Amino acid sequence: MNEDALDLCSREPIHIPGFIQSHGYLVILNPELNIIYCSDNLYQLHDHLPQELCGMPVLSINILFDKGENDNFIHDFIKLSWQGRYFKPLNPYVVMIEGQNYNMVISLSGENYILDFEPELSDLYSDPQNLIGASLSQMLADKNINAILANTVTQIKNIIGYDRIMIYKFHEDGHGEVVAEEKEEMFDTWLGLHYPASDIPKQARELYIKNLIRLIADVNQTPISISGIENIPADLTNSTLRAVSPVHIRYLKNMGVSSSFSVSIVVDDQLWGLIACHNYTPRFINYRQRETAKLIGQVLSSCVGLRSQEKIQKESMELQVAVMEVTRNLLSSSKIESFIEDSADVILPCYKASGIAFIFEGKVYASGNVPDDDRIMKIGAFLENSQQDVIVSTDCKSDFPNIDMCSSNFAGLLACRLTADLKDCLILFRTEISLTVRWAGDPAKIVHYDKTGQPFISPRNSFEQWSQEVQGRAEDWSENEKRTLLEIRDEINFAIGRKISELRILNEKLRDAYAELDTFAYTVSHDLKTPLTAIKAFAELIGRKTSEMDILRMSDKIVDNSDRLHQMITTVLEYSKVGQQYIKKQTIDMTLLIDEIKGQLIINPINEKLQLNVFSTPDIEGDPVLIFQVFLNVIENAVKYSHLTEAPKVSVKGYAQNNEIVYEITDNGIGMNEEQQSKIFGLFSRANNVSEFEGSGVGLATVKKIMNRHDATINVKSVERQGSNFILKFPFE
Repeated sequence: MNEDALDLCSREPIHIPGFIQSHGYLVILNPELNIIYCSDNLYQLHDHLPQELCGMPVLSINILFDKGENDNFIHDFIKLSWQGRYFKPLNPYVVMIEGQNYNMVISLSGENYILDFEPELSDLYSDPQNLIGASLSQMLADKNINAILANTVTQIKNIIGYDRIMIYKFHEDGHGEVVAEEKEEMFDTWLGLHYPASDIPKQARELYIKNLIRLIADVNQTPISISGIENIPADLTNSTLRAVSPVHIRYLKNMGVSSSFSVSIVVDDQLWGLIACHNYTPRFINYRQRETAKLIGQVLSSCVGLRSQEKIQKESMELQVAVMEVTRNLLSSSKIESFIEDSADVILPCYKASGIAFIFEGKVYASGNVPDDDRIMKIGAFLENSQQDVIVSTDCKSDFPNIDMCSSNFAGLLACRLTADLKDCLILFRTEISLTVRWAGDPAKIVHYDKTGQPFISPRNSFEQWSQEVQGRAEDWSENEKRTLLEIRDEINFAIGRKISELRILNEKLRDAYAELDTFAYTVSHDLKTPLTAIKAFAELIGRKTSEMDILRMSDKIVDNSDRLHQMITTVLEYSKVGQQYIKKQTIDMTLLIDEIKGQLIINPINEKLQLNVFSTPDIEGDPVLIFQVFLNVIENAVKYSHLTEAPKVSVKGYAQNNEIVYEITDNGIGMNEEQQSKIFGLFSRANNVSEFEGSGVGLATVKKIMNRHDATINVKSVERQGSNFILKFPFE
C-alpha cells in the first residue's frame, strides 16, 4: 500500500460519519436534556422536520412512542444510569414505536447523551442466552490456546448462526491473521490468511477497544443523515447505530459480505484480536443478543490473557534457569569470560538462540553458531555508537546495513552493553528463518481523486490468495528475553565488581606486605653493616700480622668480598628507601638536570670517545631527587654498555604525546635479547652478556620502583649488538 493511501486511511474520521444505519433512530441530548442532534428519519414518525426538533426539550419526542409511556421516562432512565460519579446505564429500555418494540440504548458523547432506538425483533432463530452456559463451558474445557480459539468459533456459530466465524489476531506491526475459523461448507477457508494493517487502520482499532461489539446489519442499506443545531458533526463513538466508513462498506461488498458482526478481544487494555462474523445475506441481531456475544468475547479475552500469562510465566521460569546458570558459573570461575563456554549449553536453548558472543576487554569470546570475530567486533562498534544504552534487539538483518552477517544467515540479534562507558557487550544471535505468508489478495489500496480534486481510497477488490516469501528475518525477541538478558548483564557486572573488590583487597595486602618487606630489608641491611665491618677489620688485621702467603691471599679475598657485600647492602638500602620515602612533587627543570648528569659523565676519562647528544628536554612533574636518580641510572647504563663500541653514542630526547611526557634514551651498545629484556627490571637481575661490566643488578629495579611511585612507566626495546632504547613515560599535568 502506498504512503498516500495509508495516510488517508489513518485520517478518515470514522467516529463522526454524519450518518447512522437505517434500521433505527438516533437522538442526542445536551446535559439540560434538550435535543441537539437527531436522525433525519424521525420525520417518518411525526409531522415535525428533524431540524425543527433540534433545540426542543426531550419531552417533545414523546410523540414517537405509543401511549402508556411515562412522559418523563427518558429523564428517569438517565437519572438511574448515574451511580454517583459513574455512568452505568441499565440498557436497554424497551419502548413501543408504531406497534413495534424498540430497545432504547443510552450512552455518553462527552457530556451529552446518545439515545439509540433499535428494533427488538432479531433475525436469530433462537435466544443466545439459552446457549451461553453450555457454550462457555465448552470454550473453557481446553487449556491449549489454539484449541480454545477453535472451540470458540464453533460455539459462536451455534449461537448467532452467521455463515463464517473467524478469530482475527493482530500482529505487532498491525497486520492481522485468521487463526481460527468455522464456516458453512460451500465457502472456501480463510484460515491462515494474512490481511494488511491498512484493512483495519489505527483509528478503527482504537474504536474496537471502546466499543466491544459492532454490528453492520446490511451493507446495502442507505445510511440516514443526522441534523443538528450546530455545524459541528456529532461524535458517534459510542453509538450502536453509527454508520460505517464508505471504504469499509466497499471492502465488505468486494468480499461479497452483506452483514458483519464483530466482538473485540481485549487483553491488558490492548486489542489482541476480533471475533469477526460474516453473513452473505443481511442479518440483524438485537441489543440483548449482542450483549450475550460480548460476554463470550470478554470470557475469551480472559482466557487468552490467562493463557498468555501462563506462557509468559513458563518462558520466564525457563529463562531464569539461564540466569542462575550464569550466576553459578561466575561465582565458581576465576575468569569472567569463562561463563560463555560454561553456560552456553543452558543459555542457547532457553533463548532459542543459535549462538552467544561476549566482547570483553577487546576480545571476543563466543559459543555456538555465531558470525566470525570481525563481524562481531563490527556489531560491538555499532552498539557503542547506538543511542540505546540499555538494550538493542532486531529480528531483521536490514537493521545492520553496514555489517555483512550472511556468513551463517543471521538475522536476529539481542544485545546489551555492560555499561554505557565501556565497549564490553553481550550478544545473542538467531539464524534467519524463511516464511511463506499467504495474503488474502493484493493488499494495495490506490488513491483516486474526485472531480473536485479531493483524494479518496479505493479498497481492495481482489481477495484471491497470493503468497509472499519473507526472508532476512528471524523470530522476534520477547519482552521476557530482553528483561532476563539485562539480569544476566547485571550478574556479569556484579561479578566484575566482586573481582575488582577482591583485587583491591589483595592489592592492599600486597602493598602492606611490600612495605613490611621494605622495612625488613632496610633493617636487615643496616644491621648487617656492623658485623660486616668487623669481618673486614679482622681480615685486614690478620693480613698485617702474618707473613705467610696463603694466609695473606685468604685475607685479601675476605676483604674483597666484604667490600662487594657492603656495596650490595648499600644498594639494597637505597632500594628499600625508595618505598619509604615521601614523594615531594614539583616541576623539574629537565634541561638543568640532564646537563648536570652530562657534566658528570663527560669529565670521566673513560668516556673521552663518548658522543652524548641531548635534544629537547620538556619539564616533568616529580620528586627532583628521585627523578635525578632515575635519569642518572639509565643514562649511566647507556654510557657504560656502549664502551666497547668504537664510537659510543648515546642520545636523550623528550616530547609530549597523548597527555604524557615521553623520554627516550638510546645507545648503540651491546643490546640484549627478548628474554633478557623481560628480566632487567628485577632485583639483582643482570643480562647474561654484561659480566665484564661492574654492577649489582639493583639500579634498574630501583628505577622501576621510582617510576611506579610517580605513576610513570619504563620499558625497553633492544636488539643484541645493536643497542637499546629505554622509553620513560610520565603523566602530563
